[in-house]
Amino acid sequence: MKKLILVCGPAGIGKSTFCQNYTKQHPLEKVVRISSDEIRLKLTKSYRNFPTDKNGAKDMTPVYQGMVDQANQILQDNNDVTILLDSTMLYDERRLFFVNNIKGFDEADLDLLKLHDYSLCFKRNHERIKDKWVPDEVIADMIKSYEDPQKSTAEHFQKVESIYLD
Repeated sequence: MKKLILVCGPAGIGKSTFCQNYTKQHPLEKVVRISSDEIRLKLTKSYRNFPTDKNGAKDMTPVYQGMVDQANQILQDNNDVTILLDSTMLYDERRLFFVNNIKGFDEADLDLLKLHDYSLCFKRNHERIKDKWVPDEVIADMIKSYEDPQKSTAEHFQKVESIYLD
């Protein structure tokens, strides 16, 4: 089976740790994690830098396209694989971008990582290596804009699950 799992949540919530734990808990699955942070690092040589458009504005399009390209290649090369997409994906437009542009999976799941106390995001953020720190005001904006999927988006997934990490 070829499985795609979108792991969503604001910075500092624990997406990467969740992916590591998933891999440990599923030792018989071939699991590949594709991280927007790691794609951005490859493109810009830094976790703190963002690609820019021709006007110098931040543009995550190359990062997201890089994730899609990598996922499509993995799905083409493997008969049995689980891909964990590790990125914020705070709203439906981004989730649909991935599920509509990645081809060849048998099942797609949407894991919405949540906290009862989002102040933990700020604490966890500062426990990361300094190069990965996200400004507190950016995390606050992410928390405010984090949305559950609309019904029309949820229909693209076999499973939509809210997973509380606190």
